[in-house]
Amino acid sequence: MFCNQCLFSLMLQMKVQWKLEHETQIHRNFHMKASHRLSEMFRDARNAGQRPNWLGEHIWNSLLAHWNTVEFRNKCAKAQRNRASERGGTL
Repeated sequence: MFCNQCLFSLMLQMKVQWKLEHETQIHRNFHMKASHRLSEMFRDARNAGQRPNWLGEHIWNSLLAHWNTVEFRNKCAKAQRNRASERGGTL
């Protein structure tokens, strides 16, 4: 049985080819970009308050519960303060 990553890799290699020595970096780049894009899609869904059609209702409800925890709210508030602080400065 193939894992999802193996299946994706096989399907991609049917359309695109690369040198074997680039395999690791190509997989790393793909997963980095896919992870970033998925984070953006979750952020957009959270901000809109609407479940994406590709996401099951049970998972959506679990995410809503997680996003409403004190720990998550504190983490978001801290990240917001960090983004608002002066770049390149010292505290």
